[in-house]
Amino acid sequence: MVNPHITPISLILSLALALAIVAWPNRGLADDQANSRVEVTTGAVPGMTTEQRDGLPDYRVLWPGHRLLTGTVESISGGIIRVNTGELLPRFLSRREAAEKGVLPLKGGDKLQVVLNEQNLVVDYHLLGEERWHRIIRGRLAQPLPVGQEWAVIRQEGGAEEAFSVRPLARSKVSAMPINVPAIFLTDESNRIVDATFGSDEGLLRQTADWKRTPPKATYRRVDGTLMRAADKVWIHTSDGKEQGFETRPYVREKLTALPRGSSVTLLLDDEGKVADLSRPPV
Repeated sequence: MVNPHITPISLILSLALALAIVAWPNRGLADDQANSRVEVTTGAVPGMTTEQRDGLPDYRVLWPGHRLLTGTVESISGGIIRVNTGELLPRFLSRREAAEKGVLPLKGGDKLQVVLNEQNLVVDYHLLGEERWHRIIRGRLAQPLPVGQEWAVIRQEGGAEEAFSVRPLARSKVSAMPINVPAIFLTDESNRIVDATFGSDEGLLRQTADWKRTPPKATYRRVDGTLMRAADKVWIHTSDGKEQGFETRPYVREKLTALPRGSSVTLLLDDEGKVADLSRPPV
């Protein structure tokens, strides 16, 4: 016996509701993909300057006000890379752009370091540990840097304090800076301070503009390789199969001699072609 209260319209509505409930999870995923905004990091994107240099990697400097986030690749589908950065919504990156940057191949679980500008837009990204950025950081020296010490504590504009290693050629300049006065700091691709200055707002703006255009004269040339032996001169085996030797500055010899043979190293050469510092890839 047919229930007189059930009409054709109510049957249609009930069926539609049941289908919507079944399809809801897939619909949510589809809507997320459809409504995603793919970040564009090519062209004129405020927040980073890139300058090509003959025989050297591009000088890429992040402007003041940037933020660094570590993200995890969640999925790659339809030319879009979905990255969880811990924000409310995921970030969506172009697979084509990732290929142009040399970031591919990627898989789920891979870690990316993502740069956001002051407008919260993605400026650039790389695999974690493979960054090639200089950074301009606004802040204040939080405590004095004693002569001979390597680490400086910087209080950034948001109030957070962070310790940065200071490269040897910049230590005298940072040591001479007064604490708690407005300053700007330039870090290299290893996140170590290579230059710093303080002064009037006009002077800081002028120096910021200079750093945006061109690297400081003390920028190092990188040579990657595997350590063979080290003393007054260090010998490495480079990726192209050659064995190369370089003279070392006295203050870096102890670091080199303490490394075991076969270690992966990046030698940083000064304008005289001598090893002024070194870095090691993350383990």
